[in-house]
Amino acid sequence: MNKPKHQHFIPKSYLKNFSEEINGVKVVEAKLKSDGHVKAKPISIRDICVNKNLYTLTHREGEDKYALENYYAEEIDKVYPEVYQWLINPDLIKITPEQRIKILLTTMSLFFRTPKFLNVNQRRINHILDYAAKHFKDEQGNIKFRFNGADLSFNVKDIEEMRTELKAKNKQAFLQNHIQEWHQFVNFKSKAAICVYRLTDDSELITSDNPVIMRSIDDHDLVNPFDPTNMISLPLDNKHYLSIFPNTEQAMLDTIYRTDRDKWFSLTTNLQVEKSSEDWILGKIGTIKKHLQDQEKYGALTPENFKEVENMKKRAEDGNDLNRFMELFGFPSQPVLDKVRWMMNNKIHQKDPEIIKMVVELAKRGYYL
Repeated sequence: MNKPKHQHFIPKSYLKNFSEEINGVKVVEAKLKSDGHVKAKPISIRDICVNKNLYTLTHREGEDKYALENYYAEEIDKVYPEVYQWLINPDLIKITPEQRIKILLTTMSLFFRTPKFLNVNQRRINHILDYAAKHFKDEQGNIKFRFNGADLSFNVKDIEEMRTELKAKNKQAFLQNHIQEWHQFVNFKSKAAICVYRLTDDSELITSDNPVIMRSIDDHDLVNPFDPTNMISLPLDNKHYLSIFPNTEQAMLDTIYRTDRDKWFSLTTNLQVEKSSEDWILGKIGTIKKHLQDQEKYGALTPENFKEVENMKKRAEDGNDLNRFMELFGFPSQPVLDKVRWMMNNKIHQKDPEIIKMVVELAKRGYYL
């Protein structure tokens, strides 16, 4: 059995879909979130999104120490390439219950296995101990306070030992709890709609070291994975994007919904990816530089950009109206025909790939606009 010390929390089987091969090595363009510029040289996917002994179970003996890492390697990372091919295959519309579970297990592992939550709690331990040393220390240097339901008592000279002990317990709790929460989450989302978006123009998507984006459609500030109003998204490669819809919406469980998008989708999506990242944003060669240029260009306070924001909102509103008409009256129907005809006569919709696809589909059924 393998004894991996440097362990990927974002697996190479995922990262390779954003990579390019140079001299036999798969590499990505990368930028630290804290830096203002892209790294001068591409980084091998072997050397990014790794932590030393992240999944090593130090409280176990022998081969059992690496049981979790080997589980990820065999049951998730080896399975993901097959799942990825399902997701990007435009001809695959119907899926089995087993395929649905595999899709949820492999993609959502990228949320629960990242060290983001571990790091948050480690930083919290640092702040609490530093605060305790400042406010709860007596004249002899003894510190007493309650933390996570336990009474702690130690001398200030032993604070680093206490820090190490608390962080070790925190890591052990992370390793135990995230597996349980991950599988509970997959069961929780087992009846949510699955959709894959495809970019049809020359725009490209990026990813990060925390690639799963989770947000409530009700605009809650606090991220709760088990909020039924969550929209959950993940870049799959530079051209495909996965979304798992809120539990509050009805779905055909045997279907992968597929839809096309353009650069305006990639612009907003890449911005979300960067905001959600922990330390790194990553992508194919040139995509990170292009992302930075696009954010500067389209983030400028110009009349043209303000107008485009208005157009994006209007396109979304019209698209929601069209979906509602299809749900109420069916496809095709006179209200749907009237709405599509109106949208095709409106400049903001004339290059929309979804509307163009709708016109083609209507034409196949004998309805010419």
